[in-house]
Amino acid sequence: MKAIVKYGELPRQVDYREIEEPVCGYRDVKIEIKACAICVTDLHIIEGAYPWKVNTPLGHEFCGIVVETGKGVTRFKTGDRVTACMDGGFAKYVVKDEEDWVFHLPNEISFKEGALLEPLAAAANSVFNKSRILPGDHVLIEGPGVIGLLALQAAKLQGAFVLVSGTDSDTERLLMAKKLGADKILNVQKEDILAACREFTQGRGMDTVLECSGSQAALDTGLKVLIYNGQLTQVGIFGRRASADLGSMVYQNQRIIGSIAYDRETWLRVIALVQKGRVNVKSLISHTFPLEEWEKGFAMARNKEGYRIVLIP
Repeated sequence: MKAIVKYGELPRQVDYREIEEPVCGYRDVKIEIKACAICVTDLHIIEGAYPWKVNTPLGHEFCGIVVETGKGVTRFKTGDRVTACMDGGFAKYVVKDEEDWVFHLPNEISFKEGALLEPLAAAANSVFNKSRILPGDHVLIEGPGVIGLLALQAAKLQGAFVLVSGTDSDTERLLMAKKLGADKILNVQKEDILAACREFTQGRGMDTVLECSGSQAALDTGLKVLIYNGQLTQVGIFGRRASADLGSMVYQNQRIIGSIAYDRETWLRVIALVQKGRVNVKSLISHTFPLEEWEKGFAMARNKEGYRIVLIP
């Protein structure tokens, strides 16, 4: 079968090539992939900045149909629609242990939408589990990428008032944030974010900041706008070592906590939220390409064009 694989240890040793079709084991399910989304992590793998096993297909945001089950499988049957994650999505088939992050996909959720459940689970985890957001709290989300826009929707479900900030390159994404429920949007290159946060909170400050951009400047600003005893949840990945004014944090009794990935309970929650129309992932699917046109999709993702780009085997 054809797949996008890392064929060597060096950067950019990734190609679309023929590999052996995976074999279903005793407790495995074999999934025919119907959609897999391109994540920034996939770009890091190509550049050699993220570890990945050679000859393993890239792609960790995917869904499909179970076409075969091992004799020991109890949770799934042939024909089940499923969503899954971790590795192997940019291929025709993937084989996974039935307990290895495989979930039933309701009929109300399309396969393309199902490919965005993994980033939604990560964003929701930062809001539901890692942050303490109460109804009426003021929340700043820095960075209106896909994770930031999904975190926005999760924060609104918590009853928060949300301000989303970005830069000149985020103009379209800030408008999308407004459509998805942001109470205020702000371009930090055109407006004073400190003044805007004071106005937004009537001088009180932000209860929680979700830093989704991986920017040192955003981290610095986020800590400045936090209230006494506030929390900054770091979601974005930094490309280099970041720093924080720990002295100021001590005096302000503030906290920084990192958030990555998710747990099974969060997965089940977000599946139900999308199924019932409480979270909109469809609007964040901007482009779809067949798997063999992967280089076009990856180039667009690298240039930050659109939102999530989905590849179809």
